[in-house]
Amino acid sequence: MDNDATLDFGFTIEQAQIRDAARGFTNRLLTREFLREIDANGRAPHELLPEMAELGFTGLPVPTEYGGSGGSATDVTVLLEEFGRASLSVASLLNRALGWGADAVQRYGTEAQKKYFLPRVVSGEMIFAFSHTEPDAGSDAAAIITKAVPVGEDFVISGSKMFTTGAAECPCLIVTARTDATVGKHKGISVFLVDSTTPGINCRRIEKLGMRGAGGLYEVHYDDVRVPGSAMLGDLHGGWSVIGGTLERARIAQASYCVGAAQGVIDDAVQYANEREQFGQPIGRFQAIAHLLVDLQVQTDAARLLLYRAASMIDEGSPCMREASVANLHATETLVKVTSDAMRVWGGYGFTREFDIERTLRDARLFVIGDGSSQIQRNLIARQMGL
Repeated sequence: MDNDATLDFGFTIEQAQIRDAARGFTNRLLTREFLREIDANGRAPHELLPEMAELGFTGLPVPTEYGGSGGSATDVTVLLEEFGRASLSVASLLNRALGWGADAVQRYGTEAQKKYFLPRVVSGEMIFAFSHTEPDAGSDAAAIITKAVPVGEDFVISGSKMFTTGAAECPCLIVTARTDATVGKHKGISVFLVDSTTPGINCRRIEKLGMRGAGGLYEVHYDDVRVPGSAMLGDLHGGWSVIGGTLERARIAQASYCVGAAQGVIDDAVQYANEREQFGQPIGRFQAIAHLLVDLQVQTDAARLLLYRAASMIDEGSPCMREASVANLHATETLVKVTSDAMRVWGGYGFTREFDIERTLRDARLFVIGDGSSQIQRNLIARQMGL
């Protein structure tokens, strides 16, 4: 998509192929019964990763020299939107390979790290868990106190993290730690790629409301976890740049599957409104229902345009912190509104587990909190506006 006066809102042939391949995969494997099972059991469907890899999904953004296809940010947005349309949980699982994984390593990793991790991402073997939030450092993301102390050529990590999705289920943890407590809180942070089987890592599972099919949510204790200096991602004390740069793209990724999920809900609601009859006609013919769904579609279309604007700016190499936050804020809040309002179309049935709207409603609540709450997004946008 070109970000100029003659915007092209269509997909390239390759992007249409990505969309069609993703839709074929999700229609075939992400059945209603399957998605209800992973939600009920609170498990991430890692068994899907090999076929995702075979179809090129996990290698989409990875450069060709590491076995990937070198796809653009817009390509990844197309893929994640389509997965989000079927399942927020499975889209999130895929993004733990693409975002806090391939993207972070590709942009900030050493050549040795790229050669080790990126081919494993492409093959579907490697997904990551981002371990950053702490009991007293949530929205104040730089206030972490987990520390990494140098010992010879190694570092020893000690501290506790909260809300780490997939910590006990992923091969690699991306861990943030304070390596210099004598400087400003944004300046003394480093990031480490930590093998999840390293001695001293202890996980406690936390039960959660939604996104249960994305895997477990964990409190993680790092008790003198020793990692080699070569595990550092980015520069010593330069972790805030890694966090900020990766979160920018993570917010676009999150917006991608929120837009997809909102569209999926609307499509299901339209189908139900055309099938469900009351007072002798389909309920979709009642103006109250029709206008409700039209308004939700307009908001979702707007969210999609903001999303692809941000993705196209990344492809052009343009700074887009503001645009990424705008896209994320609008997409996540639109998804919450769509799920809440569309539930009325189903009436009492929507409150039951006979229909999927209740699961998407539960899942949607995470995204106005995770990767920066709506309030944090507004703060970031305000600063970019000069306020």
